[in-house]
Amino acid sequence: MTTSLSPAQTSTLTALFDRIFPAGADGSPSASEIGAVDYVLGALSGPYAEHLPLYSEVIAALDLAAGGDFAAVPTDRQDSILTLFEANDPGLDALPRPADHSAFDLIWRHLREGLFCDPRHGGNHGFKGWDLIGFPGAQPGYRAEEQEVSHKVARAPQSMDSLGQDARLDSAPATTAASEPLPEADVVIIGGGFVGGFMAHRLTAQGKRVVILEAGDSRTGREHAMDELSATAFRNLGGAKKFNSEVPTWRLRPGDPARRASMSQGLETELGGNSVAWGAVAMRFYEDDFEVRSKTVEKYGEASIPADSTLADWPMSYVDLEPYYDMAEDLLGVSGHAGGPRDSGRTRGNPFEAPRKHPYPMPALRRSGLGQTFATAAENLGYHPFNLPAAILTAPHKGRHACTYCSFCSRFGCHVDAKASAQNTVLPEALDSGLLTIVTGARVTEIVTEDGRAVGARYQASDSQSHVQRGAQVVLATYAFENTRLLLLSRDAAHPQGLGNNHDQVGRNYMTRQQPSVYAVFDDRKLNRFIGPTAQATAIADLSCDHFDHSGLGFIRGGRVAAFNQYLPIEASGVLPPDVPRYGAAWKEFVVASYNATMMLFIDPEILPSTNNRLDLDPEQTDASGRPVVRITFDIGDNEKTMIPWLQDRAEEIAREMGAARIWRRPALTGPISTHDTGGTRMGHDPESSVTDGFGRVHDTPGLTVVGGSSFVSLPPVNPALTILALSLRAADAIVGDQAAAADARDVMA
Repeated sequence: MTTSLSPAQTSTLTALFDRIFPAGADGSPSASEIGAVDYVLGALSGPYAEHLPLYSEVIAALDLAAGGDFAAVPTDRQDSILTLFEANDPGLDALPRPADHSAFDLIWRHLREGLFCDPRHGGNHGFKGWDLIGFPGAQPGYRAEEQEVSHKVARAPQSMDSLGQDARLDSAPATTAASEPLPEADVVIIGGGFVGGFMAHRLTAQGKRVVILEAGDSRTGREHAMDELSATAFRNLGGAKKFNSEVPTWRLRPGDPARRASMSQGLETELGGNSVAWGAVAMRFYEDDFEVRSKTVEKYGEASIPADSTLADWPMSYVDLEPYYDMAEDLLGVSGHAGGPRDSGRTRGNPFEAPRKHPYPMPALRRSGLGQTFATAAENLGYHPFNLPAAILTAPHKGRHACTYCSFCSRFGCHVDAKASAQNTVLPEALDSGLLTIVTGARVTEIVTEDGRAVGARYQASDSQSHVQRGAQVVLATYAFENTRLLLLSRDAAHPQGLGNNHDQVGRNYMTRQQPSVYAVFDDRKLNRFIGPTAQATAIADLSCDHFDHSGLGFIRGGRVAAFNQYLPIEASGVLPPDVPRYGAAWKEFVVASYNATMMLFIDPEILPSTNNRLDLDPEQTDASGRPVVRITFDIGDNEKTMIPWLQDRAEEIAREMGAARIWRRPALTGPISTHDTGGTRMGHDPESSVTDGFGRVHDTPGLTVVGGSSFVSLPPVNPALTILALSLRAADAIVGDQAAAADARDVMA
């Protein structure tokens, strides 16, 4: 093994790791015995080479504090130095201090990877780390009885290298490498994620010639199957083409300095986008979500709306979007139980669900043992638990296979294509039409206009040559950050502040999901949470939206509470109660004893749009191409600061009813990037307070449509993906209608 650390440096690193994760009195192995040091040495010669200078500085600081050799001093002296290191204490003079995280944060993360990664990456020798905590590794699926609480899962750990390669769709979608532009298309779509794929499917079905410009490469949609390390948001290999070099900066409020949000959620920039990595919860919005302001004022009065909130109604109703929800669910193959009104008696589905004309295309995923424990406790407290609907097949469908209930789903491509992605749903059919061309390696830098009208997109190919792909209609269908950034960077005489921004609305009304989960540990049972997809969750909506009386509570709206599966060891080893340190015997003992006994009640609070929160271009930080990155200004408001602890109190009550022995909670503010990032190009009827109309047409730029989470008016306590896809289908129909009307007008004039 080649490494740039010297033997003396390696000795210090080994001593450090073995104090953070020491050998046990019971004979359990230390970090170096498990292989964490070997893993890090290998990573510093490869994917983590950029961190080698930091490691050298940390090792030098530790040796200096120890009087020359950290490895040679007694363990109590090592521990006192380690305490300063973990606290980023100024007393450790030579310690490097990165601007966006502490040195300990980074090294602790790498150590955990070495303890619990798949052995194929050089750590977790002989599955020692997995054996220690009882994790079976990469398994093709589990039986229902293995998900029962306290069932002993009798499977020897195995690597993903042991998995077969059968039961998969054929190959990656056919694409064209970026070079010279293609002939003018009816529609040019910027972004090859779920939105772009769904719109291309709908447009080509109606005879439109479509070109998708995708910055990344083609892929099957099964990348990183059952490999926690390569799929993790920390490494974010899916973002290597673009996002990892343009991570937004973040500040709490205007006037504050912004720092790089480097420890936040990663985003994908390859074909299929986040449709490969998403968790696949596929819920519709509730009826009153589209009339959120007017319904709140009607019931509680104008004074109930926080003074700093820009809460507004959507420019459409649930009825307008319902047929597109039906289409989206059918294309995805959504599994679930339909709900019903609470006065119709007990149902298996969500009793608050909006009316629907059709059942879900697939039966619901089975309920796990943890889900049933949660459901029983919730019912005892008067709530109405239901299985979350999921874009995961429970029966074979169109060449895809049913869910095997493996341990790897959110952040992973599906090894049998049970989880829907753009690759295994809409793209094959759109490509079969012969009307779609997907151009990969095309990094769009500007939306091109003529006389104020959008006529195409300028893109840079891998040879750095710049080209313009023309289209009768241009669709901006990237993530909320890039939708906003491209509009602000695309300027002409009619739009000196950016397209769509003549009323200074681009970037305003940004909202992002917070994740103030409640954690609980059980003394008397094993949960087997490592089995089953994230979306195989049981939830309650009783505390969401206005499903309960808010009179006198001091806040409006609410949040969903759910018991989720998928608990993988690298991430799980960082989930600790406040009284457990991040190093030493106490940390190791907690991880070993509690890995299979820790539950998360995930809270999805509704985040109100605020005058404080927006996206703009960072005046200092640029990407690898020298273009400004997005700057996020975001903090939760007083409404959320009151509402979130109230929700956590109720979640704790459920956890106690479930029999939890130890409970703690995350802070109310959990960060600026969540993959539920919305707003920035708000839709609405009034051009002075919105960027687009309800069909995504940009008010001040004819020929340009913007679709995606950036269009959201509010952020209900529901996963946004299904609504984003329904909006994209509706926008596609509007484009077809507009082009037909324009053709008719030309015929009349002729």
